[in-house]
Amino acid sequence: YVSRRRQVEGDLTQIAADTASMFGAEACSVMLFKDGGSELRLHLTARSRPLPKELRGQGLSEAVGEGLAGRVAASGRALLVADLATSEFAGISRHHTGSCICAPIPVAGRVRGVLNLSRPQPFTHDDLALACIAGLLLGLALELARIQGLLRSRFAHRAMAEELREHPEMDAGSLGADAGRMARVLGRTFFRELRSAGYGSDHILTAATEVIGELGRDIGNSRKAGTVADD
Repeated sequence: YVSRRRQVEGDLTQIAADTASMFGAEACSVMLFKDGGSELRLHLTARSRPLPKELRGQGLSEAVGEGLAGRVAASGRALLVADLATSEFAGISRHHTGSCICAPIPVAGRVRGVLNLSRPQPFTHDDLALACIAGLLLGLALELARIQGLLRSRFAHRAMAEELREHPEMDAGSLGADAGRMARVLGRTFFRELRSAGYGSDHILTAATEVIGELGRDIGNSRKAGTVADD
């Protein structure tokens, strides 16, 4: 399913719903790290069903090492809790009741997020193994979608070619897999392209402001979509 999607992150709610159905789970959620944040926090990105009313509008997130998902993100190891109420984790989870599984979502050898599943009846170790596979596949799908985006962009092609000329010791695969570095490369190339086209500092600043404005509108639209989904 995910391999057919061009915008995987935009389809995460449907993916969460499909995953919940596959596991017979009451709820499934996807928490991802946001790029560029000063603090490593997992943010609730998608959920198979609306949040309980008392949790809506809170911008749910967990720091690395805190809560169930935060602990999984820190260790990189999946967690199975048969019954939260009688476990050592009783009282530390706001998002789960009954039994739960938290599985890492790895991307390029690093934890990109956490896949959470919960239901009243206990999950099994077979469920845990399958959840780990689901997390791995979701991570691969997210990375594939990002790389496909690069391949569709001629601007990204030029940026990568220039970076590889300046750093011949780096191969294209390693560069394409490093999302943080690619973002910086694209930013520098954007600046150089404007400079070479004859634009001055004021015009470049205007262009950068427009990029920030587009980002703000995109974030605003995402929040509105999340609010509608909760209603």
